[in-house]
Amino acid sequence: MAKAITLAKAYLSEQIPTTGAFILSAYFPDESAYAIYEITAYHIVKDIFRAGEEMIFKTDGNRTYILVEPASYAQKYIEPVNREATKSIPYRFNEMTIHATHKGEKLMVPLEPTFLYSTFTVLDREKQGFAYVFFPTPDVYNAMRSFISDSLSKDCGIEKTDAKKGTDLLIDTIKKFTIWKE
Repeated sequence: MAKAITLAKAYLSEQIPTTGAFILSAYFPDESAYAIYEITAYHIVKDIFRAGEEMIFKTDGNRTYILVEPASYAQKYIEPVNREATKSIPYRFNEMTIHATHKGEKLMVPLEPTFLYSTFTVLDREKQGFAYVFFPTPDVYNAMRSFISDSLSKDCGIEKTDAKKGTDLLIDTIKKFTIWKE
């Protein structure tokens, strides 16, 4: 059975798996419908420490995103990599699958994950989002699929069918993570 706990609780109770896990964080800037979900996987962590809202992991990892762009977003013509810091992800339009929802939002998912060398940071923004650790159980992909789809629907107002489509695209990219392969 899949297990997930908040990143803060896992850190404070020393339950972050050192052998590897998935970290799912979401950020909702300016309390708008714009959102960035970040999924990071790591394997064999050497050290973890906290600095304010940042959780720093000394290990390699893989990362991908799903960007939720509301229909009313005024700067939709700007590549996500070139947007202001709180609304950017390191991808261009041609490096992503873009799903247009029935209500006009866009769900943007990278085609390929990035590889993170030696150290990476996860932001644990408790006031404008959340961060969870998903333990690598056999059903972890189904658990993340369900959690992300529900969050897209409830937290971002995405219709359930569109939330499922966006989440399926995201899980396809997550399954391309190479961190687990020796």
